[in-house]
Formats: sequence, structure tokens, C-alpha cells
Amino acid sequence: MDKSLGARLTRHPVIATLYGTDQLEAFIASAAEVSIVANVDLRKLQPVIATLTRAGKYAIVNIDSCEGLSQDKGGVEYLADIGVTSLVSTRVATIQRANRAGMVSMQKVFVTDRSTWPRSVKALEQSDPNLVQLMPAPMLAHLHEGDRQLLPPIVASGFVCNEENARTAIAHGAVAISTSDRAMWDLEAKVLKKPAKA
Repeated sequence: MDKSLGARLTRHPVIATLYGTDQLEAFIASAAEVSIVANVDLRKLQPVIATLTRAGKYAIVNIDSCEGLSQDKGGVEYLADIGVTSLVSTRVATIQRANRAGMVSMQKVFVTDRSTWPRSVKALEQSDPNLVQLMPAPMLAHLHEGDRQLLPPIVASGFVCNEENARTAIAHGAVAISTSDRAMWDLEAKVLKKPAKA
């Protein structure tokens, strides 16, 4: 994982998920240092990335939510050209292209039950991402320690509704959680690394 990103998540392990541009200023004003940028119109994406970079924030672009880019083989190169250094996708081929372009890659996987787990592990082995966004977050508690060790660093996402949910995800091995709930964006590592309530 990129040293800058790793250091940021160590300080503030809450990733702000931004759907569109409405919460851009709230994120910039928050303690959170990392965001997932999703559902931003292609014409607005470059200015958004420039704004976040000027503010000292780290942006991970959800390429799957960028209409016009998600299915384009040149989409990864376009993101790199406008200054994006990191992306998230569910697609193995997209993650592989991001790796070849020298970007920090995060693959999103949905684990609905134990039967989908082997398929997820196989996809991750093929794509070799820097991070994995595991959804929904409560599934993390149901994975065996050995299974968790097979994965890249984990970002837990989905059903992280409060501080206790976040603390539980961190306690079960996540390096960070992602949430669109701005009330959680100021949580620091020292708060989330306290033991979760039984």
C-alpha cells in the first residue's frame, strides 16, 4: 500500500464516501484524510480531484460509478492523466489495469454468505489489489482469521452505522472503514482502537 495512504489511515481510519459533490466541503473541513469519490459527473471529476489535492486530501475514485469510464479500457489511463492516484472497482480487469498504471488499487467485494467467499478470494488472487473493500462490514466478524490473512488490507464498508460498528470492524482486522455518514468522519484511530463492547 502507498506509504502516504497507509500513514493517513493510521491516523484517521475513517474513509469518507462522497456521492456526488454535495459533501465535498464537509469532507475538506473534516479530520478524515481519505475519501472515496463516487457518482461525480465526468466533466466535474478533474476539478473535484484538483480541489481535494489542494486541500491535502487523498482521493480514491470509484471508477465503476463514473459514467463513460467504467466500461472504457482507456478509463484508467484517463484517471491517471487527470491526477488520480487511486481507484476502486469490482472488476478484476480494471484493477489489473490500475496496477499496471502504478495506481493504488482497491477491489470491492460483496460477501453475502460463505458460498460466495471462495469466488471472492479467487478474484482477489487474480487482480492482486493493494486494498480490498469488503461489503457488508458485519461479514468481517464471520471470517476465520486464516481467511482474513489471505486478503490485502481490508476496508470495511456497508452497515457501518455508528462508532461501535466501526470499532468492531477495526477489532476484526480492518485497517479502515468507509462511510458516507459525515458524523463519523472526525473519528480518530485512538477512539476506534479501544476495545469494542461485548
